[in-house]
Amino acid sequence: QGWISGFFDKDSFTETLEGWGRTVICGRARLGGIPMGVICVETRTTERVFPADSADSKSHEDVTQQAAHVWFPDSAYKTAQAIQDFNFGEQLPLMIFANWRGFSGGMRDMFEEILKYGAMIVDNLRKYKQPVFIYLPPRAELRGGAWVVLDSSINSEMMEMYADSNTRAGVLEPSGAVEIKYRERDLIKTMHRLDAKLIQMDQDLKSIHSPSDIPQLKAKISDREKKLLPFYVQMSLRFADLHDTPGRMLAKGVIRSIVPWPHARQYFYYRLRRRIHEEHLCRLILNKVPNLSHAQTMQYLTQWLTSYAGHATIIDDDIAVGEELQKAMSHKTSWFDNALDNLRQQWIQQQLESMFVENPALVSSFLLSLQDKSNGK
Repeated sequence: QGWISGFFDKDSFTETLEGWGRTVICGRARLGGIPMGVICVETRTTERVFPADSADSKSHEDVTQQAAHVWFPDSAYKTAQAIQDFNFGEQLPLMIFANWRGFSGGMRDMFEEILKYGAMIVDNLRKYKQPVFIYLPPRAELRGGAWVVLDSSINSEMMEMYADSNTRAGVLEPSGAVEIKYRERDLIKTMHRLDAKLIQMDQDLKSIHSPSDIPQLKAKISDREKKLLPFYVQMSLRFADLHDTPGRMLAKGVIRSIVPWPHARQYFYYRLRRRIHEEHLCRLILNKVPNLSHAQTMQYLTQWLTSYAGHATIIDDDIAVGEELQKAMSHKTSWFDNALDNLRQQWIQQQLESMFVENPALVSSFLLSLQDKSNGK
């Protein structure tokens, strides 16, 4: 068989920590030659082996089954540790292929501190200083606590979430949402609002004159409700499922874009290249003007780039932005260096003005001494 192209470069993926927390797969890979950290889910049921204690003759090996698409205490700890290694150890951008149904919540899992390890995932993502891409591949689902710990709002400066067009995401699955928000009494109300026969029966019940006919008519209404109930249950599930589609996620702003799987490799390569260049130039700005926030440096960089390009639409083009930022990094164009020098001069002037307001005599004396030294030379 020939090579079937996947997401990363050929033969570039190397798995790490493979014998531990096997419901999660961690490793390193390259995307267009750019190294990345990778975290994804194991889609098959795995076994966790507890070896026998050689010092205890009564102990024996214990093997437990671990379901796929679920974080267990060991795999949650593995995920948190891998994120920490990618960030502080190697400073790699991170790609997370999200396809989790949530955390395992059994009594034994609670005893093994699964809540602590889930919190460690959040804490390590919050501290991440490199670009993080969370991508829902085809037929993936992100549910329950897994949605909470991977929400891009944890670190909005670095984290971006994307989804294929055939994915679902939400804290509750459709069946759970229906049990809470669309119970049987709500379905019956919907039937009486939409079904023509029930609407007619309700009108007949209001206008009926003979009390003896009321039980018979109510029995017909009840029979009609029981007949329609299975269909309306399926309709409610479909209605709840529509709230978890990528289109709805995009409308609510929880994902940045819908990226079909056939175009994912190309899209994320150019997006990654742009984000790496942006972060490098933002650090250069912060070196010159230390009191700026990350959002302010990005605002300055965007403003300078659009002014140089002459149109604001370039910001939506990852390829064009990446090329211009790469030229600025290699000093092939001077727009960034000139703008940064001007910003540095403005910052120095602001610092002098603030110091003069605080202690005018000291600043005046210092400036006069500098002038005397300059004249002496």
